[in-house]
Amino acid sequence: MVSLKSNDVWRKHRRVMNPLMTSKYLKSMTPAIAENARVLVDLWKSKMRLVKSRGGNCFSCEDDFRYVSIDAITSITLGKSLDTIPHALSIIETSKVEIDSYGGTKFNLPKLPLYTSLRYLFECIGDATTLPVFIAYIKQQTLRYTPTFRKHYKDVIDYIFGFVADTRQAVKEARALGEEYEANCLIGMVAEKEGLPGQESLFEWELRDETLAYILVKFLTENPEVQKILHAELLEALADSPESRPVTFDEMMAPEKTPYLEAVVSEILRCAKVAAASSKQTTEPIELLGTVIPTGTSIAWCTHIACDNATVANEAKLRALDPLRSESSRKNGLGGRALWKTPTDKFEPERWIAINEETGEKTFNPRAGYSFPFGVGLRSCAGKQLAVLELKIYIATLNLAFFLSEVPKELSSHRATIQISRVPDQTYVAPVEWQ
Repeated sequence: MVSLKSNDVWRKHRRVMNPLMTSKYLKSMTPAIAENARVLVDLWKSKMRLVKSRGGNCFSCEDDFRYVSIDAITSITLGKSLDTIPHALSIIETSKVEIDSYGGTKFNLPKLPLYTSLRYLFECIGDATTLPVFIAYIKQQTLRYTPTFRKHYKDVIDYIFGFVADTRQAVKEARALGEEYEANCLIGMVAEKEGLPGQESLFEWELRDETLAYILVKFLTENPEVQKILHAELLEALADSPESRPVTFDEMMAPEKTPYLEAVVSEILRCAKVAAASSKQTTEPIELLGTVIPTGTSIAWCTHIACDNATVANEAKLRALDPLRSESSRKNGLGGRALWKTPTDKFEPERWIAINEETGEKTFNPRAGYSFPFGVGLRSCAGKQLAVLELKIYIATLNLAFFLSEVPKELSSHRATIQISRVPDQTYVAPVEWQ
């Protein structure tokens, strides 16, 4: 959907997808996400035990997050996980291990065939988004005729179409019996609305994309006090031994009980800059700060630069442009948001916390400053509620289970590669169970 122009096809996607991001449907998706997070905890326990037994001190979790993403995507969209994490857990004991001179460990686990096909297609999408448009077009047109691409594409499409056909048949059978179909996945939620008055359907090829969340553990690893504060809050806010069970939707949607979790998630999204920029194309001439931009011009908006510069220290520079702003822009001002008071190059969840001076009560302030990780306006990410929910579930589950201790500085760089999104080059962790 991100790559579609704002035409009838995009509007149709948006109309169908928007209702699926409501609390009703997000709640039905939560058990699958939470269970995936619990299995990830089991995998990390096994990995760390093997790492220590072989003389290492940390391991790369890059593949683990890819497994989590694939399992989450297939659970949410198809109603059945691909189970790449359980597969990894089942073969971890006999896996090949590489340990470098710094103690960093990499597990070489055989991949499931369908996982390999999905990763291959994701990498092809990444090439299309990072290469110049003309070169990307030629490469994509050439690639689609190669045996490798055709094989991986067919394997994935056949797998998805099988679920689409089964789901549509289940909906038809339920309607024939006068029963209500209870959807537990994205395809089911779309299919149960198909054919109803006022509802639109998606073609089969349109049911195969959307939403993935990528967790970054670097900021937590480098901030032990943040981990401790978050752990204490979760233990107090969540009842019945939350460290030994899946978290629930209601627990993850209670910012009044877990303001620091909300702050940590918002700060990770702000600092990670996973989607560092977006581009738009003008459909008519527009005036921007006194400059007229003609129709058909591509405009790149580096959201993280704009948000990082929205600080009290830069206020005079920002206000100097007011005479060039439109009347509506001057009227709306900061849009109800404050300028950041502390440096934006630091990971600081506390910037999102408001403290009542009389009672000392701490609350999460979602409009504390400028941060738009999912974009703004009509073209903002349609699945942002799902992405944030996933992020909260994984961060809460991992924090309840582990303290992420420091890894060697040689393995903790913040270098990243731009693919579909911004992906870190190094993702080593050293999880330690809380005492």
